Amino acid sequence: MNGSCLCGGVKFSFKKFDSKIANCHCSMCRKFSGAAYGTFGTVNSENMNWQSGFELIKVFYSSQKAHRGFCSVCGSSIFYRLTTPNAPFEIALGLLETEPTEPVSANIFCAHRPEWPRNIEAIPDFEESRIA
Repeated sequence: MNGSCLCGGVKFSFKKFDSKIANCHCSMCRKFSGAAYGTFGTVNSENMNWQSGFELIKVFYSSQKAHRGFCSVCGSSIFYRLTTPNAPFEIALGLLETEPTEPVSANIFCAHRPEWPRNIEAIPDFEESRIA
């Protein structure tokens, strides 16, 4: 699988996710993604291939246990990672160039889920922008 940030400066690849994909509703993931939840898939550090732009990644320590990487040029969320040695990367799925190889299998930290993104099935869908 291939992925990149919005400006294309950070590029990476990996063969497959090493664990399940989850939507995280915690307040830190919502703020990091700027959305109702962050969707991340686990890739073991030895399976990550940083093709270019790794030096562009800035790290923010969001807690004593974890940090988050983002592109210093365009601001794209890249990963969430525990600070333990050889911790896997939790890669932001919005960066992928193709559909993931497996479906999202869990919603986590649902006690922190806001009300505003619920009942999305009742909201009209538009193929492109809703502005004509």
